[in-house]
Amino acid sequence: MTLDLETSRLQLLRVRPEDWEAYYPIFSAPETSQFSDLPRRPTEKRTRGFVNWMVRISQQSKGFGWMVRDRGTGVLLGCIRLNSIDKQMSAAVIGYEFGTSFWGRGYATEALVAVTKHCHEAMKLYRLEAWTVEGNPASERVLEKAGYRHEGTQRKKMVIGKQRFDTRLFGRLADD
Repeated sequence: MTLDLETSRLQLLRVRPEDWEAYYPIFSAPETSQFSDLPRRPTEKRTRGFVNWMVRISQQSKGFGWMVRDRGTGVLLGCIRLNSIDKQMSAAVIGYEFGTSFWGRGYATEALVAVTKHCHEAMKLYRLEAWTVEGNPASERVLEKAGYRHEGTQRKKMVIGKQRFDTRLFGRLADD
């Protein structure tokens, strides 16, 4: 089973350890970590660690990471990953980050649709879920456009900095 995916505009290429350098400007942007549990000011070392974690979970069949590139130019747009694969429950969690200059262009939705289809059809995962942090309607729109449904709110689940935030859980089933 190939893990590289393509859409009309995008290449989703399996994460490699050397990808950390191209990913660092996206990962370290304050806007990227604003709505996530990523470190507030990721260093190069933390970026390498995050990319290596994606490589490691792939090797252990616990997840996969894809670097999302513009199919025409090869420019790195962002990253999308699948983690916490539970084979018994046929479920996994999806997350993504994209460079701020690529927000609002449909890239995240296009990548999420491709990964979701791959997970349901090729990997035979029944349930996929993702969460957003309160105050991030753009990410919620990405999920909704990709067919994910809001399933509930988890009160004060996420700590960002020293503040607690509600998270909103979204899910997509293979037969949705």
